[in-house]
Amino acid sequence: MESLISYLRGSNIDRVFIDLGLDFDRLFPPEKMGAGYTPYDGYEWIVKKVPRFNTIVNAVPPEDRLEELPWEEWYMYEHSTRHHVLYLQKPPRYDEIFEAPENDDVHPIRTLGKRWYVIDDRDMSPVLLR
Repeated sequence: MESLISYLRGSNIDRVFIDLGLDFDRLFPPEKMGAGYTPYDGYEWIVKKVPRFNTIVNAVPPEDRLEELPWEEWYMYEHSTRHHVLYLQKPPRYDEIFEAPENDDVHPIRTLGKRWYVIDDRDMSPVLLR
């Protein structure tokens, strides 16, 4: 199985993180993924270009694990890089609720038509690698 780092580099998603002003090597340190540890196994990594937010990187859990794992998105808004961590189950703390529309061109298909609890995370690192 291809490692997450190899996949992200091979798909040029590493460059998108750099374009967002983030240090890819710091966000995805190889030592956090050693010995077969694959916390993002089954995740779909989607890069979308959206007029209002320019480029958005989405990490969406597999359909059968949406209830338990976070959806993450990184994007630039008003000259600041943002990291949202979204859950279907209410976490102890959250910043807002996002009612995803049934259909749009911004969000990954698997996330649509659901209520998400959004954490506006100041820590840009992927949640499952902390």
